[in-house]
Amino acid sequence: MSFTTKDIKVYREDEKAGHRNLGVKEREKLIQNYLPDPPSRARSRSRKRKHETSHFGIRKFLRSQLYALMYIFVHAIFSVYVRIRIAYHAVSLRILSILKYHHNTPDYVRRDVSTLKRLPKHVSVILTLEDGGRAGDALEKLVNEASEIAAWCASAGIPRLSIYERTGVLKRYMPQAHRALVQKLKSWFGKRQAPPISLSTRGASTIYTANREYFSHDQTPLEVVLISEDDGREAMVDLTKVLVQMVQREKISTSDITLDVIDNELSEAVMTEPDLLISFEPYVDLQGYPPWPIRLTEIYCAPDNQGVGYQVFLQGLRKYTEATFKLGK
Repeated sequence: MSFTTKDIKVYREDEKAGHRNLGVKEREKLIQNYLPDPPSRARSRSRKRKHETSHFGIRKFLRSQLYALMYIFVHAIFSVYVRIRIAYHAVSLRILSILKYHHNTPDYVRRDVSTLKRLPKHVSVILTLEDGGRAGDALEKLVNEASEIAAWCASAGIPRLSIYERTGVLKRYMPQAHRALVQKLKSWFGKRQAPPISLSTRGASTIYTANREYFSHDQTPLEVVLISEDDGREAMVDLTKVLVQMVQREKISTSDITLDVIDNELSEAVMTEPDLLISFEPYVDLQGYPPWPIRLTEIYCAPDNQGVGYQVFLQGLRKYTEATFKLGK
């Protein structure tokens, strides 16, 4: 409600006179008609009582108990689901490991893969050093796992195996690792029937099997490549430095640096792209695996799996057989 012209005129004259024309009560009476109605006491008391009851009352307590009950219910359902899933996968993997046990015999592995329509030419696996190497037998266990996988690949006729271990501890013990690989293949195939094996890594000389001419020519040679986290970033950095230096010395131009050139150089420096990558962890954990060589690689891991197992290796080969590769033009 706006002020009337008469009231405005009276107020202005009183203001010019220093508020001596009107007394306090007269000024209050002047603006009384323009003030909103004060809230009733009953309404203010009801609001206060409602606020107090909502703050300290039973509704908030029941609401909090309902939320807690819903949280416990959802958590219990999810926990039961996870337990059932872990038990199912553990039992299925255990049954498969019994039915498809290789008995350290190449013929059993060949029988298992004979039904597969195709096999990868290059298999890569991710192994983990137990407890970061703090355990006394962690390195020995890692070498045994690598030897077992090498025996599976040799028995299945897979010519190339790359073993990734994040810290690169296997690279520091290449002669010992090569000796363990050779002994494992001899225990599987026999001394004269074991296929020749070579062990290589970036920046080191390749180790070959001694007296390769005495091995059977019917066996496919197995090439094992050791890689680590350093072979990803450092390899790309080294290649970038070399290409920059060649451009500065005008040996090549920037237009000569293409994806095909980078791909070929990294393949020669580290390894070629694997067809199948198997992780023995319960979930896909690349652990810093070099990203460039796995652009088109089929990646497999068994949910809720614990440790290296032949059944996981066999399931990975089956998934590779069923996979469909669609390359863009």
